[in-house]
Amino acid sequence: MIILEGTITNKIITGTNGDFSVGSFNTEIGQFKIKSQLLDQFEEGDYQVRVSVTKLSLNTYVVRRSGITITEIVADIDAIDVIDADIKQIVDEGIEQDASVDDVSDKVEQKADDKEVPKKSVKPENDKAVKIKKAETSTSVDSDNDESLAAAELFGLLWPIGESVKLDTTLPRAIFIKQKEYLYDRGFAFDLKTQIWSK
Repeated sequence: MIILEGTITNKIITGTNGDFSVGSFNTEIGQFKIKSQLLDQFEEGDYQVRVSVTKLSLNTYVVRRSGITITEIVADIDAIDVIDADIKQIVDEGIEQDASVDDVSDKVEQKADDKEVPKKSVKPENDKAVKIKKAETSTSVDSDNDESLAAAELFGLLWPIGESVKLDTTLPRAIFIKQKEYLYDRGFAFDLKTQIWSK
């Protein structure tokens, strides 16, 4: 194992199992390709990094459209340390409310209290409407249960994931991509420094 520093240019490619990343790793000793699930969590762009390289190997393939043969050195890695990410949390200090707004609001509320609002008669719902509402509620609950069971199967021992989770990058890529998409769709964000997904 060796430690190398350099710049990774990350490119996202759409495959049969979803989006995945291919990185071009430029270092002082040369350029390498990185095709690791560690990169699948990163957005497209350039990253100044320190990586742990476990293996270097030659990879040759033929480009279908042009027929050109490409030979590249692929670096297998087991850790990425991002050293140039400028991650800042924006603190919402709130906006001071104008005092005049409070005064107007108080007056409106006081006038509303002074007036008596006649009560409207409410028609009882018929049996058909009640049954439809119950059926819709039952369907919604069943759908939520099915989604929860599917998520539990997808994440395995990581489920329930709570407010933060660190994904296992050794899983098969198809499963890993589905986990990433699940988190992204539910408002989770990826922290480059800790490499943890959180809300």
